[in-house]
Amino acid sequence: MSTPPVPKSKPPKKGRSAKAHRAPDSPSDYEDAPPPPVRGSGHAAAKQMSSPGFDDDEDFSARRPSPAYSDVGDDPQHEPKNILEDVPETTIGENVTVNGNLAFEKLLRIDGSFEGKLESTGDLIIGRSGTLIGDVEGMGELIIDGKVQGNLSANKIELRAKASVFGNIVCKSLTMDPTCVVVGSMNINPFAPGEIGLDLKEVKPPEPEKPAAEEKPAAEEKKDEEPPKADAPPAEEKKEDAPPAADPPAA
Repeated sequence: MSTPPVPKSKPPKKGRSAKAHRAPDSPSDYEDAPPPPVRGSGHAAAKQMSSPGFDDDEDFSARRPSPAYSDVGDDPQHEPKNILEDVPETTIGENVTVNGNLAFEKLLRIDGSFEGKLESTGDLIIGRSGTLIGDVEGMGELIIDGKVQGNLSANKIELRAKASVFGNIVCKSLTMDPTCVVVGSMNINPFAPGEIGLDLKEVKPPEPEKPAAEEKPAAEEKKDEEPPKADAPPAEEKKEDAPPAADPPAA
């Protein structure tokens, strides 16, 4: 019985393709290997040239260092302030209702209801269950996720998903989610509460006019124009000499 013929292996290929398909002997072979040729035309060719060594732009961008993780972010002086991480100086609980005037220094959080006047230059947080009825003036930063009925004036305001504001907003910086509700006018510019012109420069308010002098009647003006008359010397009264008294008759 004859044995079946054994198939012969194909002879190894010669040239550049053989070198590209063989297993690398050392890591240096990766560095010496030429880059793959650019194939195709148009967008496909431009895509291969813009991100060499990666399958797509997402793969390439994922390996790039993000600006958010640069050396500047490691400096605590450049880190943005997050008042949500601070401990509130005063907190109005979810089931608490307060009416009147409230003064605080740093941070107030409202998860309940407050109606009245707030006196502070600090920061304010209104939680999702919080309600504020009253105006806010001259504060630093506001984070609102609840309901406000009143005008807001601060340096920075952030309106989150469930925020609703029924009043005017004046601030230097505003951040708001698309689901917020705002009913009122807005004045947002770097010079707030001042105004800004079309040339992006501050519009200075006009100086107050000086009060005009009161107009005097025409008769009084003529009297003022006439020069004063010199006083006439007093007339000397003539004294008549009294007749001498008669002697009494002799007896």
